[in-house]
Amino acid sequence: MPIEVKNVRFGYSDSSDVLTDMNFTCHDNRITGIIGPNGCGKTTVLKIIAGFLKPKSGSVYYNNKTTDSLNSIELAKLRAVVEQSVYSPFSFPVYDYVMLGRTPYQKNFTADSEEDHRIVTESLKDTGMLSFQTRKINELSGGELQRVMIARALAQEPEYLLLDEPTSHLDIRHQLEMMKLLSDISKDKSVLCIIHEINQASAYCDDIIITKGGSVLKEGRASEVLKTDNIEEVFGVLAMQYKHPEGGKEQFVFSLPPDIKSGKKKHIHVISGEGRGRQIILSLKSAGFHVTAGILNVGDQDYDTCTSAGVETISAPPFSGYSDTDVLKLKKMCDSSDAICFIATNVGFGNLANLKTALEYIGKKEFFFVNADKNFRKIDMTNGLATEIYNRMIKEAKVISDVDELLSELI
Repeated sequence: MPIEVKNVRFGYSDSSDVLTDMNFTCHDNRITGIIGPNGCGKTTVLKIIAGFLKPKSGSVYYNNKTTDSLNSIELAKLRAVVEQSVYSPFSFPVYDYVMLGRTPYQKNFTADSEEDHRIVTESLKDTGMLSFQTRKINELSGGELQRVMIARALAQEPEYLLLDEPTSHLDIRHQLEMMKLLSDISKDKSVLCIIHEINQASAYCDDIIITKGGSVLKEGRASEVLKTDNIEEVFGVLAMQYKHPEGGKEQFVFSLPPDIKSGKKKHIHVISGEGRGRQIILSLKSAGFHVTAGILNVGDQDYDTCTSAGVETISAPPFSGYSDTDVLKLKKMCDSSDAICFIATNVGFGNLANLKTALEYIGKKEFFFVNADKNFRKIDMTNGLATEIYNRMIKEAKVISDVDELLSELI
């Protein structure tokens, strides 16, 4: 059965509320991630779900039972909580610390049972910490301690695992290992975690809850909720979305909104190819410019970059030259742009129209020539026609060496 949060309102004082009207559902055997800006009540709602805090109004339901109707032992058997950090005045051995997870199943002053020892050993194995069982918990690294805390939580045999920022203070490898561990755990249990890293949330969470101002802005499948407009609205940043080339999961690049000199969002048209424009296209999009591109053949690396990043592109069929219609579209796009960025690429008769058209706009538009190849003959397959145009660009356009120089000119 899912966890249901219904109409929850909470404040640490009578005069103000941290949570105003919180409603969402955490489904079985899935990882649900809660994301949102600092101070929006993520940790507070997790503590209410855990039963540590009582809401002013509304209820949390486990298996159709409210937290108010469950005693502490019943609640401990239903859910386990892994907080951001652990403090213990005693230097527990790891094994004894994990054994604390068996407390809800033990009667006062009784010895640990064989079942308790079996479950503790199994929990240590599942988290990869069995070899650390004799170590003291205050001797562990951050990543090791997080795993031990999860082992203790698993020893409770809960149906639901609640975690507050499980990857905080961990290096990249330990973050990935932690999220992989939670993914494995979610096959048997429901996992609800607060998470700050958006790309990790996209890669590992099945469902996402976006919170803002004490209530839920969006909830649902990660692929449907993690969109640039939602992220920009909540965090006040610019977000660019693309698919990871290996896993196919959505990933994001973030930047602060730029202070563009003109006071409006500039339209930059990029003419490139062969993957040479990828960094510039992504950097301009991330910096908040309206970016268009083309002409590009379908299947070109820059075409794929534009497609995944949501950049409007003038496209032509693969392995073909450009038609008069394609060139007309290019001219209209250049006419509507504030600036043109031309990136030197290999040129044949098929894509020569890009150069010829671009040349018409030097002096008419702010024009940047990104010259990666000094030896134009090496990239010219047009019997010198492209070299002639490239040499004119060198003389008449602003020559840019890299993306940082381009951004400094535009912003």
